[in-house]
Amino acid sequence: MTASITGQDNPYIIGVPIDEPEFFFGREDLFRFIKDNLKQNAKVILLHGQRRIGKSSVLLQVHNFVQLEEFLFVFLSLEGKSRKPVSDVLYEIASEILEYLEDEFELQVDGVRIPSKKDLQKEQGLFSEVFLGQIFEVIDGKNLVLLLDEFDVFGEHSQDTASTHLFPYLKSLIDQQKKLFIIPVVGRRLDDMPNLLGLFHEAPNLRIGLLQKPNAERLITKPVQGVLEYQSDAIQAIMELSAGHPYFTQIICFVLFSKAREEERSLITREDVENVVDKAIEIGEVGLAWFYDGLPIPERVVFSAVAEAQQVATGKAELVVEDPLTVLRKYGVIQTKSLVQAGGRLAGWGFVDLLEVSDAKLRSQL
Repeated sequence: MTASITGQDNPYIIGVPIDEPEFFFGREDLFRFIKDNLKQNAKVILLHGQRRIGKSSVLLQVHNFVQLEEFLFVFLSLEGKSRKPVSDVLYEIASEILEYLEDEFELQVDGVRIPSKKDLQKEQGLFSEVFLGQIFEVIDGKNLVLLLDEFDVFGEHSQDTASTHLFPYLKSLIDQQKKLFIIPVVGRRLDDMPNLLGLFHEAPNLRIGLLQKPNAERLITKPVQGVLEYQSDAIQAIMELSAGHPYFTQIICFVLFSKAREEERSLITREDVENVVDKAIEIGEVGLAWFYDGLPIPERVVFSAVAEAQQVATGKAELVVEDPLTVLRKYGVIQTKSLVQAGGRLAGWGFVDLLEVSDAKLRSQL
């Protein structure tokens, strides 16, 4: 028996990180990876994944799903800090650590002194010697794990800014502080950040990828359990469109819920899914543009060719999708080495499935 959908809030979350554990699904293997490596004293654990894959949500959920009594996790966003002096960044990080400890763990931090920006500019070591020393007393000697979101903003190098100096400073900091650990997350391939890899080359790393099918199905059905029912064919249709990408799955389901509520319906069919694709694309336009604009030019060209080849195959009800390089040749595009390699890179980044040597399929059809 289902409750009335009328007046119900839309439970699907788009555009913001998920901090409620009851609305977060999957990633069990990732949390086991983090837990195992922390227990083995890995001071740095690197996480990476494509845009909108749920990296921030993963960091926000670490303290809920990685149960280690001797570790305390603090989430920090580095967005907007890359062009500031290191002293300013350290001051802001210190302030945010105090705020997080007080708000999330209800710890008494009134007596903790943060060195001024001016003092930190003169002597960065004060962050470690003065500030962190006080923090370890507050957390009663536990290990402090900094969950660093938007870490890749520091991959852009500008003289005399944190982009140039923060990576080396963090490396020296974790070498000095035995109880300090960091888990940075980046939205680029690690191979594109040689300075980061050079400093943390021994760090274990893991890609945050698409949701496995059972977890994607839970994301679709659990938030509306008892209110809205999805036919199995409707779930399959959503999976075909989103390929288990959490952002696109949430968008499709958000639109489906809104439409069902408007029509006071409690059942979703494959036809319903097919009918909301255009609306879902409209709502996800910013995210889609962000995906595409974040690709290097050769990858954008091949990605567009894959999309066209798939559209043509769908229109003709053909099972085999034309090789994207063949599509480009029809437009007179010269086959350069970078274009030939772009397909493999797109597959490696999780943007396309290469089914055969000459057959490519879009990972996220939206």
